[in-house]
Amino acid sequence: MSTRREKSKPQLNKQLEATVELTPKVNQRKEKLANYLIDVSKYVLTGVVITSLFNDVTDKTTIYLIGLAAVISTLCLGLSLTSKRKDK
Repeated sequence: MSTRREKSKPQLNKQLEATVELTPKVNQRKEKLANYLIDVSKYVLTGVVITSLFNDVTDKTTIYLIGLAAVISTLCLGLSLTSKRKDK
């Protein structure tokens, strides 16, 4: 049993090294996408609130519901993509 583990360790180490090399790029892209989605959420919320306050909109409930759905979905997706580990 130990010889099998010893043989698989070099292969595992090579796979881990390859994964570690790709991880920063993937994390960077995920962080940028997460920040973008969170920003979109803020802009949609601001746009919906400001537009409905300053314009005479006949169907405010529909605008609020669609805007709120867009805000919640982009915010949740953005927050789910943020990394959960703390960088030192």
